Amino acid sequence: MGFQEVSTRNRDKLQTPPHLLFDLLLQMDFKQQVKLVRQVIRLHRIAAFLVHGEHFCGQKLLLTRLFRLKRQWKSISPIKIDVSHNGVGRSIRHLWRQVASWFHLPKDAQPNKIIDKVCDRLLTQDVIFIFYTVDYMLPKHLEQWLQEFWEPLVARVELSCRTSEEKHLLMFLVDNSSEVCQSNIALAKQYQQPEYPRIPLHLPPVSPFSTDVLDDWLDTVMAMETMEMPAGLTSQILLEKSEDGIPEFVYEEICCHFGHDWEGGLARWLI
Repeated sequence: MGFQEVSTRNRDKLQTPPHLLFDLLLQMDFKQQVKLVRQVIRLHRIAAFLVHGEHFCGQKLLLTRLFRLKRQWKSISPIKIDVSHNGVGRSIRHLWRQVASWFHLPKDAQPNKIIDKVCDRLLTQDVIFIFYTVDYMLPKHLEQWLQEFWEPLVARVELSCRTSEEKHLLMFLVDNSSEVCQSNIALAKQYQQPEYPRIPLHLPPVSPFSTDVLDDWLDTVMAMETMEMPAGLTSQILLEKSEDGIPEFVYEEICCHFGHDWEGGLARWLI
């Protein structure tokens, strides 16, 4: 084996494809949340979850990982609404308009017509709602929205929407500051509660990564024959550069060591 061949092999290892690095980052921690959601969707075809934690703790990355739990979800587009955009979350009427637009309905479509469209789509595919930044909403508005949108939708699907048992209706509420779980909004602590899935399930919060989590991830990468660990990438360095393991700062530091960007780079593949 000549020097050029060895050199080429080492260069190929160091030039980690961005998609591969992104997939590896998806595997870091969040085991509790993933296990719980997997259990729920095996037992319930209708499910709702609160994904929450402090700022920059990887809520979107967890959501992206959850979106890979079912193979069919690769071919569908979730209904994504950022309630902080243009003040949408300050008005129930504006929220209905946003949902209506996803189903190609007039902005002034009645809620029952929108629910009809959801049921129609559910006949042929899973329907997944994602409401981002729900901590932007006043608790009373979020509670009202759940009562006017989610509860009637669940009741309608359970009563009269005849779909395959394999089809799922899901809703994810994404809280970027852990405020919703501290409010008086009704949340289920266990999916066995009789109120579930009428009220969302409070998932374990996402939180900063520990040394053990980072070491486990680094060990996984080192064990891969097609990967070579960049010099100086250790759990200690990651903790120092990420304000003690804040997930999105960890992703940025790892990407930097591998010659990629997180913001404006790999983060564009988040759900």
